[in-house]
Amino acid sequence: MRYFKHQQGATLIEIMVSILVMAIGLLGLASLQINAMKFQKTASQRSEATQAAYDLGERMRSNWVISSVPPANLAADKIANATKYTYREEYTVSSAATHTPPNNCRTLTCDTNQIAANDLQEWLRSLQRRLIGGTGIIVPVAGGAEATFDVTVMWKEPSFSDVDANCPAVANAPAGVRCFNLRFSI
Repeated sequence: MRYFKHQQGATLIEIMVSILVMAIGLLGLASLQINAMKFQKTASQRSEATQAAYDLGERMRSNWVISSVPPANLAADKIANATKYTYREEYTVSSAATHTPPNNCRTLTCDTNQIAANDLQEWLRSLQRRLIGGTGIIVPVAGGAEATFDVTVMWKEPSFSDVDANCPAVANAPAGVRCFNLRFSI
């Protein structure tokens, strides 16, 4: 009679295959983690841009409320007050760094023009602090009885190398710059 000896333990080939499968799984997991971190950074920047755009809209609305008590011609007053916030500058990485510190309208008595200039300077400096290469433009939308504006927040995104189709032509934004647009009415 013949006795067959059954294998006991694992062979070297089986161990090598299991190490290879484990290595591929760990590399996939590392790639997933890297992509998650990249997308989280992009989402964070977009969230900051959204908050900044809404912040400016609320500043414009509050300045209009201050200036229009009592409103003589509501529509004309809105448009006249809102045009104080118009800001058109081509995108440059250092554009926000050139803005002067705002007036101290929290302790001084400021008129609506000074408040608008103060709000604009604070907003642009805030974009520089919150976003990489952050700056923005504010363009009034022509026509209509309402004071309507397009606010564009721009920032440099290192992982982005194309020209963003959301950037308006007036910004002349180069490749690698992301734009977030918000249209609002006062």
